[in-house]
Amino acid sequence: MFITLPRLLVVSPLALLASAVLANPITLKEQSSHITIHPESLNIDWNGLIVNSPALKVNKQQQTASDVQVNVNQTASWVLQPSGIKVTAQLKHSVLDFAFSASHLKPIKRNQPTSLEWFNLPEKQSDTLFLPFSEGMRVPIQNKTWAKFLTNSYSGSNTTQDLKMPFWTVQQGKRFVSYQLVTPTNNRLEFSNTTPRLDMSASHQFTVLSQPTSFRIRITLGDNPLDGAKQYRQWRIENGMAEPLIEKKKRNPDVAKLIGASHVYLFGTGLLSVGDVIDWWGLKKWYLTQSGLEISKDDAKALSSLQRGKDWFSQYHKQLLLDALESSLKKRFDTPFPTLADNTIERQYQAAQQRKVWLKTNAARYLISPEKWGQALSDDMLTTFRNAGLNKLWLGFDNWMPAFYQPQIVEQAKLAGYLVGTYDSYNTAIPAGVNDGWLTALLPNEMRKECAIELASGDKKKGFRNNGYYLNPNCHLEYVQKRIADIIKFGRFNSLFLDVDATAMAREDYRDNTSETHMLSSFNRRMAWISDQNIVLGSESGNSLTTQGVAFAHGLESIGFGWRDQDMHKNRESPYYLGRWYPDHKPEFFFKTAKVKAPFKSLLFDPQYRVPLYQTVFHDEVINNHHWHTDSLKFSDVQANRDLTAMLYNTPPMVHLTRDEASSVSGKRIQALKHYQSAFQPIHEQVWDQPLVDFTWLNIKGDVQKTTFSDGSTIIANFSGQPFQTDEATVKPWSILAKLSNGKFIHWQSTKQ
Repeated sequence: MFITLPRLLVVSPLALLASAVLANPITLKEQSSHITIHPESLNIDWNGLIVNSPALKVNKQQQTASDVQVNVNQTASWVLQPSGIKVTAQLKHSVLDFAFSASHLKPIKRNQPTSLEWFNLPEKQSDTLFLPFSEGMRVPIQNKTWAKFLTNSYSGSNTTQDLKMPFWTVQQGKRFVSYQLVTPTNNRLEFSNTTPRLDMSASHQFTVLSQPTSFRIRITLGDNPLDGAKQYRQWRIENGMAEPLIEKKKRNPDVAKLIGASHVYLFGTGLLSVGDVIDWWGLKKWYLTQSGLEISKDDAKALSSLQRGKDWFSQYHKQLLLDALESSLKKRFDTPFPTLADNTIERQYQAAQQRKVWLKTNAARYLISPEKWGQALSDDMLTTFRNAGLNKLWLGFDNWMPAFYQPQIVEQAKLAGYLVGTYDSYNTAIPAGVNDGWLTALLPNEMRKECAIELASGDKKKGFRNNGYYLNPNCHLEYVQKRIADIIKFGRFNSLFLDVDATAMAREDYRDNTSETHMLSSFNRRMAWISDQNIVLGSESGNSLTTQGVAFAHGLESIGFGWRDQDMHKNRESPYYLGRWYPDHKPEFFFKTAKVKAPFKSLLFDPQYRVPLYQTVFHDEVINNHHWHTDSLKFSDVQANRDLTAMLYNTPPMVHLTRDEASSVSGKRIQALKHYQSAFQPIHEQVWDQPLVDFTWLNIKGDVQKTTFSDGSTIIANFSGQPFQTDEATVKPWSILAKLSNGKFIHWQSTKQ
């Protein structure tokens, strides 16, 4: 067969010769693209842009290029020496593809991967980095604060969990170079605070388990900061990885209940709330002297010291009495530790009902009617929601016990049109007695021992906060499926929030030789199965590699930060202190407002440093939100920025509630939900199934921004203290103006300015 050379292809005769010395540059051409590659250093020039600075090393050793070949179809290949890694480069349809393959003749030891350093940011030529470590970070290369932050917080990042989508974009003048990791596993990113610019590098590790798989990347050029995200979105579609919300809604009509819905976490897991008691002194006396329940010495001492007519029954003592009573009831109606044969979910439900019946029989005269009891969700809370006009809500429990106590309330909430779910997780297993209130981690001993991830070192991977072990999601899947089915059955849920699975927390497991790629597949299979149970599934973060079955995610719009900062976590006098994990029914950590400390306040919440990369890829596929640690009301001094960013990107509000916070329509948090709903719901109902297609600054400072959706709907956010005039209307300070394709205009202003 005769092959005609493309007219623009340049083939150097010298490039066809095997070379053990410095190889000649390789030239690839296609239409208007002219690319020069130095094979031994991977220095890349594309139409005058330095796409990659000399970077290439293997195990810190510089390489030479041998067996250099350039073929007629814009493909070149060569072999790096002494590593033996084969490199293939191809220019096709304006995409530069690279594939790196480790030689099977060079064995890799289990704990000694082969490290391929392939990327080095051309920092002198570059202006801005666009990084999806969150929704999207816009990082000026010369900003020393950013350089220090990324170096301290993100050096060593992986590209499955840390990088929320496996690509980044670099701006050089008016052009944007995007790098997609087609092989997103076994990668590492490094940042360095050089003078005067930020530097960035990337490497891939060939391990015993990943060696058979080639490492592949794609490089593209564009004219817009969103081009890398748009390229990735299209690549996902072409590779069958995307499932729009409209398709998920066809499979499960309840997905429609997410459209326009605000997200609410309900706190408290006990049977009784303070509002359920009508006679505190009588209840205390009965509990201490007549109940026959087992009472701890500390509780007995604290409650016995209270004297009627002498002391005030404070809120603290009221909650102490309820917590003590709950603890005593759990001891009287206990459930065993789970086994593979019995997940104890049905027993937990039965124990919950027994506690309620026993308390009704023995203490009814001190309490309101039993069907109205409850901490997390109650009949009066549903009344408040209805009276406030909150008709679209996702309601999430901290654990499933409130639903086991009052399943009829869950049914009432579903009848009102709400999604009701519980938090669940299968990623950490702990032994009995460590923390028996951590229900999700109480997994059979066989799972904790047999499913624990074995690292390359031979050690087992410690679990969350060094408790127990992290588990491989491919292990004892039948048990997981049965427990989930039982939780849904006895809790009457129509939704579920599965912690961790959608974070793409991929690790190699040498227990059964699970690669990172296979672990991601196991997470996806697990979530897809749950979704097939007619459940509206949500999970943490919603990273792009683990979205199968997921309709919503929590965590990406406001990521965690400052984990080691003493003012945020230890110093209770600090305005930045996030709060205690106490009391159990209403932890300060979730309800106390705090200020944001520098540099986090500027870097993570200033609108000029944010860009909707995730929404460009996923707006019509996964509804994303804040992490539950930081709801919409958590940070007082950046609330307006967070509010307007959420409205601009069309992501839902999140507000935490307890029963006392939802006792009245006039309550602060109920009023906040009403205010958010007034704009988010009608906008989302119009554009929920529309891709976000454009993002622009409307002034030089970047404090007036605009998003555009595929149906032509636009949202303008004014982050400044001055009005902004458009052709059609004035956008008030700290407000948004949505112009929808259905002809509606929606003005909304943040209450925090």
